[in-house]
Amino acid sequence: MLLYIFAIGFTMVLVFCGNFFWFPIEMSLLKVSLLTFMLPFLIVAWDGIFATIIRHALPAKWFSKDLKINQVSKGECKFYELLGIKYWKDHVLELGMFTSFSKKKVADHNDPAYVERFILECNYGVAVHLWNLILGFPLMLFFPDYIAIRFILPAVIANSVLSLLPLMILRYNIPRLERLLAVLKKKAERAEKSAAKTSANS
Repeated sequence: MLLYIFAIGFTMVLVFCGNFFWFPIEMSLLKVSLLTFMLPFLIVAWDGIFATIIRHALPAKWFSKDLKINQVSKGECKFYELLGIKYWKDHVLELGMFTSFSKKKVADHNDPAYVERFILECNYGVAVHLWNLILGFPLMLFFPDYIAIRFILPAVIANSVLSLLPLMILRYNIPRLERLLAVLKKKAERAEKSAAKTSANS
């Protein structure tokens, strides 16, 4: 959470200083301030539109773990490890609250049905962050050039970076969840066979 607050705050300071001190624009202090402070709310609202479309309007089968596009190779995971993902992944904000799903609210993390749902939600999250990373830039088309370049572009770049980090974490976690799911399914199968034998013997 602190990482996001710092990144947003740092971007806002750069935007304000750039437009008022370093490369001044013919605007009042009030207007520069208002345009700067609107940026986080504008970007969050814009991201939220695409997150809602992806999460609630697109078919769930597009995000199945069985689709090749949703599978993660060992090479991709190695690349994330070279970027030090093990050291910073726990400091990136979890956005499960936006999809009504959070690992913190699950009673049994060893339930295969939960892990399977978790993988599905990870794939949703990857799509959301990927599109947020890309589709922030068209937002600039809705504003005059001087506002788009001076205010919207820096915010969109920061948003892209903040979208890329959780995207990589989700992709990194998917193979681990799939291995866990396989183990839990085998345990469940053994438990069922054991229960069936006990029932037959009695």
